[in-house]
Amino acid sequence: MELFLIGLGIGLLLFIISVIAHAHTKNVHKKEIQKIKQIVTQKMDLESDSLSQLKTDITALKEQNEHLRVSLRSMSQKTTKKEMTRFQIYERAIEIMSLKAPGFAPAWQTALRESEEEFDKVFFGLKPFKRRAVAAKITDKSDASLRIEDVTPRDDPSKDAE
Repeated sequence: MELFLIGLGIGLLLFIISVIAHAHTKNVHKKEIQKIKQIVTQKMDLESDSLSQLKTDITALKEQNEHLRVSLRSMSQKTTKKEMTRFQIYERAIEIMSLKAPGFAPAWQTALRESEEEFDKVFFGLKPFKRRAVAAKITDKSDASLRIEDVTPRDDPSKDAE
């Protein structure tokens, strides 16, 4: 029976050592879990803040995009060729009238008619067609672009600013 008690004592001693070791490892794991939980909550807070910042940025960019779209739509409404032609005629008539202004109404009508006739001669008919045909055949692009610009009216007033 002595051997039995010795074996039982050694077994209990080993059991107590293993329980203590298990409790120690459990405590170490608990501390690691707490650290990991703390790291995860900090990371989630940071991601939440950055996500809310991204949402506000997206909202601001959408608003800016809408404003730019509206601006682009308003800027893209070009004047028609007919309007530009009429504008050029009036501009030329004003130049003529400023030179011959004895009486406003007759001078204006005369200047307007002369301007329309001049415009028709420059931009329509056989002579401008010949100029365009010749300009298209010229290999020197700069010379061709000058002749084409001299013959054809501009549709885009933004090109004047360049």
